[in-house]
Amino acid sequence: MELYRTKGYSEGVKDVDTVKGIVTGYFSAFGNKDSDGDIIQKGAYTKSINENFDRIKHLLDHDRTKAVGKMQVLKQDDFGLYYESKAGRHTLGQDFLKMAEDGIITEHSVGFQTIKENQSKEENANIITEVRLLEGSSLQTWGSNQFTPLMGIKSEKDVIALFATLEKALKNGTYSDECFENEIIPRYKAIESILPQFSTKPQLAKEDLQQIKFY
Repeated sequence: MELYRTKGYSEGVKDVDTVKGIVTGYFSAFGNKDSDGDIIQKGAYTKSINENFDRIKHLLDHDRTKAVGKMQVLKQDDFGLYYESKAGRHTLGQDFLKMAEDGIITEHSVGFQTIKENQSKEENANIITEVRLLEGSSLQTWGSNQFTPLMGIKSEKDVIALFATLEKALKNGTYSDECFENEIIPRYKAIESILPQFSTKPQLAKEDLQQIKFY
Protein backbone atom coordinates (compact mmCIF):
# COMPACT_ATOMS: atom_id res chain seq x y z
CA MET A 1 0.00 0.00 0.00
CA GLU A 2 1.27 3.49 -0.84
CA LEU A 3 2.32 6.03 1.72
CA TYR A 4 0.07 8.86 2.85
CA ARG A 5 -1.17 11.18 0.07
CA THR A 6 -3.04 14.47 0.09
CA LYS A 7 -5.41 16.06 -2.40
CA GLY A 8 -6.47 19.68 -2.11
CA TYR A 9 -9.82 21.27 -2.89
CA SER A 10 -9.79 24.99 -3.58
CA GLU A 11 -13.01 26.06 -1.89
CA GLY A 12 -13.63 27.45 1.56
CA VAL A 13 -15.95 26.71 4.43
CA LYS A 14 -19.62 26.38 3.51
CA ASP A 15 -21.12 27.55 6.80
CA VAL A 16 -20.11 28.35 10.38
CA ASP A 17 -22.40 28.19 13.43
CA THR A 18 -20.40 29.86 16.18
CA VAL A 19 -23.11 29.26 18.78
CA LYS A 20 -23.08 25.48 18.31
CA GLY A 21 -19.46 25.38 17.19
CA ILE A 22 -20.31 23.59 13.94
CA VAL A 23 -18.37 24.11 10.70
CA THR A 24 -19.55 22.61 7.42
CA GLY A 25 -18.01 22.31 3.97
CA TYR A 26 -16.45 19.95 1.44
CA PHE A 27 -13.10 18.23 1.89
CA SER A 28 -13.04 16.95 -1.69
CA ALA A 29 -14.81 17.32 -5.04
CA PHE A 30 -15.60 14.48 -7.44
CA GLY A 31 -14.93 14.19 -11.14
CA ASN A 32 -12.29 16.87 -11.51
CA LYS A 33 -8.81 16.09 -12.84
CA ASP A 34 -6.20 17.60 -10.56
CA SER A 35 -2.64 18.70 -11.30
CA ASP A 36 -1.40 15.14 -10.70
CA GLY A 37 -3.75 13.82 -13.38
CA ASP A 38 -6.01 12.09 -10.84
CA ILE A 39 -9.81 12.03 -10.73
CA ILE A 40 -11.51 10.92 -7.52
CA GLN A 41 -14.84 9.26 -8.24
CA LYS A 42 -17.99 9.37 -6.12
CA GLY A 43 -17.98 6.31 -3.87
CA ALA A 44 -14.22 6.33 -3.30
CA TYR A 45 -14.73 7.11 0.40
CA THR A 46 -17.64 4.72 1.05
CA LYS A 47 -15.67 1.91 2.67
CA SER A 48 -13.71 4.25 4.95
CA ILE A 49 -16.82 6.07 6.11
CA ASN A 50 -18.73 2.85 6.78
CA GLU A 51 -15.91 1.05 8.56
CA ASN A 52 -13.75 3.74 10.17
CA PHE A 53 -15.87 6.87 10.60
CA ASP A 54 -14.82 7.41 14.23
CA ARG A 55 -11.12 7.23 13.30
CA ILE A 56 -11.22 9.80 10.50
CA LYS A 57 -9.77 13.00 11.91
CA HIS A 58 -10.39 16.67 11.19
CA LEU A 59 -6.96 18.32 11.17
CA LEU A 60 -5.42 21.70 10.50
CA ASP A 61 -2.96 21.76 7.57
CA HIS A 62 -2.51 17.95 7.61
CA ASP A 63 -0.72 18.26 10.96
CA ARG A 64 -1.45 15.09 12.94
CA THR A 65 -0.80 16.95 16.18
CA LYS A 66 -3.51 19.52 15.38
CA ALA A 67 -6.99 18.01 15.53
CA VAL A 68 -9.44 20.91 15.42
CA GLY A 69 -12.79 19.16 15.71
CA LYS A 70 -14.77 15.95 15.74
CA MET A 71 -16.65 14.77 12.68
CA GLN A 72 -20.41 14.80 13.13
CA VAL A 73 -21.34 14.07 9.51
CA LEU A 74 -19.21 12.75 6.65
CA LYS A 75 -21.03 11.80 3.47
CA GLN A 76 -20.72 11.75 -0.30
CA ASP A 77 -23.14 13.57 -2.56
CA ASP A 78 -23.01 14.29 -6.27
CA PHE A 79 -20.61 17.18 -5.68
CA GLY A 80 -18.06 15.72 -3.29
CA LEU A 81 -17.16 14.70 0.26
CA TYR A 82 -19.33 16.81 2.57
CA TYR A 83 -18.56 17.23 6.25
CA GLU A 84 -19.99 18.71 9.41
CA SER A 85 -17.51 19.04 12.26
CA LYS A 86 -17.87 20.28 15.82
CA ALA A 87 -14.92 22.41 16.88
CA GLY A 88 -13.15 21.25 20.01
CA ARG A 89 -13.37 23.25 23.22
CA HIS A 90 -9.57 23.31 23.41
CA THR A 91 -7.72 26.47 22.36
CA LEU A 92 -6.90 25.21 18.86
CA GLY A 93 -10.51 24.19 18.27
CA GLN A 94 -11.78 27.64 19.23
CA ASP A 95 -9.09 29.35 17.16
CA PHE A 96 -10.12 27.18 14.20
CA LEU A 97 -13.75 28.24 14.64
CA LYS A 98 -12.73 31.90 14.54
CA MET A 99 -10.43 31.38 11.53
CA ALA A 100 -13.28 29.68 9.66
CA GLU A 101 -15.65 32.53 10.49
CA ASP A 102 -13.07 35.19 9.55
CA GLY A 103 -12.17 33.61 6.21
CA ILE A 104 -8.60 32.66 7.09
CA ILE A 105 -9.43 29.02 6.43
CA THR A 106 -9.43 29.15 2.64
CA GLU A 107 -9.23 25.59 1.34
CA HIS A 108 -9.69 21.94 2.19
CA SER A 109 -7.84 18.73 1.52
CA VAL A 110 -7.95 15.00 2.25
CA GLY A 111 -5.23 12.65 3.46
CA PHE A 112 -5.56 9.07 2.23
CA GLN A 113 -4.00 5.90 0.85
CA THR A 114 -5.15 4.68 -2.57
CA ILE A 115 -6.80 1.24 -2.65
CA LYS A 116 -8.18 1.03 -6.21
CA GLU A 117 -7.30 3.06 -9.29
CA ASN A 118 -7.07 2.63 -13.05
CA GLN A 119 -5.80 4.56 -16.04
CA SER A 120 -8.37 6.02 -18.42
CA LYS A 121 -7.23 6.77 -21.96
CA GLU A 122 -10.48 8.60 -22.66
CA GLU A 123 -9.99 10.96 -19.71
CA ASN A 124 -6.19 10.92 -19.97
CA ALA A 125 -6.25 10.54 -16.19
CA ASN A 126 -5.84 8.17 -13.31
CA ILE A 127 -9.29 7.29 -11.96
CA ILE A 128 -9.33 6.69 -8.19
CA THR A 129 -12.33 4.58 -7.15
CA GLU A 130 -11.45 3.56 -3.59
CA VAL A 131 -9.21 5.03 -0.90
CA ARG A 132 -8.50 4.56 2.75
CA LEU A 133 -9.47 7.98 4.10
CA LEU A 134 -7.36 8.98 7.10
CA GLU A 135 -8.24 12.62 7.61
CA GLY A 136 -9.77 15.76 6.21
CA SER A 137 -7.87 19.00 6.66
CA SER A 138 -8.81 22.64 6.73
CA LEU A 139 -6.04 24.73 5.17
CA GLN A 140 -5.07 28.26 6.07
CA THR A 141 -3.39 29.07 2.73
CA TRP A 142 -2.84 27.30 -0.61
CA GLY A 143 -0.68 24.55 0.83
CA SER A 144 0.24 22.87 4.08
CA ASN A 145 3.56 24.72 4.29
CA GLN A 146 2.88 28.06 5.95
CA PHE A 147 5.95 29.65 4.32
CA THR A 148 5.01 28.87 0.72
CA PRO A 149 1.91 31.01 0.11
CA LEU A 150 2.59 31.10 -3.65
CA MET A 151 1.65 27.42 -4.05
CA GLY A 152 -1.51 27.23 -6.16
CA ILE A 153 -2.30 30.94 -6.08
CA LYS A 154 -4.77 31.65 -8.87
CA SER A 155 -4.63 35.44 -8.99
CA GLU A 156 -3.33 38.60 -7.42
CA LYS A 157 -6.83 39.13 -6.06
CA ASP A 158 -6.55 35.91 -3.99
CA VAL A 159 -3.33 37.11 -2.38
CA ILE A 160 -4.64 40.58 -1.58
CA ALA A 161 -7.90 39.23 -0.16
CA LEU A 162 -6.15 36.83 2.21
CA PHE A 163 -3.62 39.48 3.19
CA ALA A 164 -6.42 41.90 4.06
CA THR A 165 -8.13 39.19 6.13
CA LEU A 166 -4.93 38.47 8.04
CA GLU A 167 -4.36 42.19 8.56
CA LYS A 168 -7.83 42.49 10.09
CA ALA A 169 -7.14 39.48 12.31
CA LEU A 170 -3.92 41.08 13.54
CA LYS A 171 -5.65 44.36 14.37
CA ASN A 172 -8.91 43.09 15.84
CA GLY A 173 -8.70 39.31 16.31
CA THR A 174 -9.28 37.58 19.64
CA TYR A 175 -7.20 34.50 18.89
CA SER A 176 -4.98 32.83 21.45
CA ASP A 177 -1.36 33.97 21.83
CA GLU A 178 -0.22 30.66 20.34
CA CYS A 179 -2.43 31.12 17.28
CA PHE A 180 -1.15 34.66 16.71
CA GLU A 181 2.48 33.60 17.11
CA ASN A 182 2.38 30.31 15.18
CA GLU A 183 -0.37 30.80 12.59
CA ILE A 184 -1.51 34.38 11.94
CA ILE A 185 1.75 36.36 12.08
CA PRO A 186 3.91 33.84 10.11
CA ARG A 187 1.34 33.77 7.31
CA TYR A 188 0.99 37.53 7.32
CA LYS A 189 4.76 37.98 7.05
CA ALA A 190 5.07 35.27 4.38
CA ILE A 191 2.52 36.98 2.14
CA GLU A 192 3.91 40.44 2.97
CA SER A 193 7.28 39.28 1.64
CA ILE A 194 5.86 38.60 -1.83
CA LEU A 195 3.64 41.68 -2.12
CA PRO A 196 6.25 43.86 -3.90
CA GLN A 197 5.63 41.87 -7.10
CA PHE A 198 1.98 42.94 -7.14
CA SER A 199 0.49 46.25 -8.25
CA THR A 200 -1.68 46.64 -5.13
CA LYS A 201 0.22 46.40 -1.87
CA PRO A 202 -1.88 47.06 1.27
CA GLN A 203 0.19 46.49 4.37
CA LEU A 204 0.57 47.48 7.99
CA ALA A 205 3.31 49.93 8.85
CA LYS A 206 6.21 48.31 10.68
CA GLU A 207 5.41 50.27 13.84
CA ASP A 208 1.82 48.97 13.72
CA LEU A 209 3.05 45.37 13.47
CA GLN A 210 5.34 45.91 16.45
CA GLN A 211 2.48 47.29 18.54
CA ILE A 212 0.13 44.35 17.97
CA LYS A 213 -1.09 43.08 21.31
CA PHE A 214 -1.97 39.49 22.08
CA TYR A 215 -5.27 38.64 23.73
